[in-house]
Amino acid sequence: MKKLSLVLLASVILFLPQVSKAQQVTLKANILSPLVKTGSFFGEVAFSPQMSAQLGFFTTGISVKDTQFNGFGVTPEVRYFFAANAPSGLYGAGYLRYQDFDLTRQDTQAQGALTSFGGGALLGYQLIIGKHFVADVFAGPGFNAATVKGDGGENNFDLGTFGGFSPRAGLALGIAF
Repeated sequence: MKKLSLVLLASVILFLPQVSKAQQVTLKANILSPLVKTGSFFGEVAFSPQMSAQLGFFTTGISVKDTQFNGFGVTPEVRYFFAANAPSGLYGAGYLRYQDFDLTRQDTQAQGALTSFGGGALLGYQLIIGKHFVADVFAGPGFNAATVKGDGGENNFDLGTFGGFSPRAGLALGIAF
């Protein structure tokens, strides 16, 4: 819990100065995340006609084969809007991601902890409908370098896409103001 508090505090401190400069702010939730027992939320600020910064946060309790993951991730992202109408339209983005999980192997009850850091690129389209509704669809590749500590280390847990190459995609809905 202490790690989560420190990561959130640092993220808010980095993100808040941009809010005062914002031309447009969006708050969104990935509606596909609950399919994998995850809650995923984003705050985005346009700081120029072509650029925005987004901060994402997720929490999960997903199982991958025999391994239960309980933890969170923080994803800062920079977006470039090709039509200079940020935060609306076609965009390319680069992101970083920090993840922290407690691991439990369900068949042996082995315990461990996973920490990963990675990044990737996205292509997406964000549409602001009316004055206050936003829809954002995105997809792209990513890579996570993971460290596992605990009973047997990395060989004892199935890391799925939390370590190595992984796709990132979503459909986020929310509000714009």
